[in-house]
Amino acid sequence: MNPSSETERNKAVICRFVEEVQNKQDWAAYDELNDPDFVNLSAPPGAPADREGGKIFLQALAAAYPDAMFTIDDMFAEGDAVITRKTFTGTNEREFMGVPATGRRVSLQYVDIMRVRDGRIINHWNVLDQLSWMVQLGLIPDPSGSSSA
Repeated sequence: MNPSSETERNKAVICRFVEEVQNKQDWAAYDELNDPDFVNLSAPPGAPADREGGKIFLQALAAAYPDAMFTIDDMFAEGDAVITRKTFTGTNEREFMGVPATGRRVSLQYVDIMRVRDGRIINHWNVLDQLSWMVQLGLIPDPSGSSSA
């Protein structure tokens, strides 16, 4: 198999995941694109790190931020790893992970690292600035002293 074409196929899987699952909440596509042995290595404390737990988390995020939009800003791939720097935007209209709705709009950049095998996502890692998220929601004061309103 040509490694570069495999890398391109892996990138296409992640693009499809972002568009169909994260942006359109297509849960059948989620099941198709995530391997039954999928492991979310960034699962929140107390959340299942398996494929079903990942779906429950994304469904809760979609319910809390019904206008959510995920944009790939950069994508890099090598072997089975696909790294994306993304921007998430959305308005917090419902409770999410114990945090009540604030009605505030957020814009967050974050990094996902996903491993793909045979056209399916098998692992996920995430790096996100949670402090920025909480400041934008108005839940904690901005440590820089700037207004986040």
